[in-house]
Amino acid sequence: MMKSIAIVLTGTALLWNPALALADEASKTAKIEEMMQLSNMDRMTAQMMDQVKTMLSSQLSSIPAEARQAADEMQQKMMKLLADRLNWDKAKPAYIKVYSETFTESEIEGIVGFYKSPPGQAMLSKMPVLMQKSVAVGQQLMGDVMPDIQRMTEELKQKYQK
Repeated sequence: MMKSIAIVLTGTALLWNPALALADEASKTAKIEEMMQLSNMDRMTAQMMDQVKTMLSSQLSSIPAEARQAADEMQQKMMKLLADRLNWDKAKPAYIKVYSETFTESEIEGIVGFYKSPPGQAMLSKMPVLMQKSVAVGQQLMGDVMPDIQRMTEELKQKYQK
């Protein structure tokens, strides 16, 4: 009986050993980092910055000529601020935490295995085009519904302005 209790206590101690938990967390983190490397998350972050810059340039293009220099300077400051805040080296720990909280180590292993497979590689290489097309479809769908939303909003405002 005492031997059984000792075995259970030893097993429990091993399960709750902080060193083992840290080793498990390090293993999981390494797998998350591999998944991020395979999915080119650093490149996706850079591409997102390029898209933001294009969007800002587009929005600022309607600014009058006399304000153009100030607008360009403001855009440069905004991009510097965003680049600093969204810097991959700074953002990576936060993403690792989110992935670690969301996926089990086993799930991460499966995702990594999929990303290494030919279908996974195809998905990763085609994902930017898929995302662009998806955004375009979403914008089109929203564009189709926006007049109705604006009309409904206007009706509500009219109802309560009296």
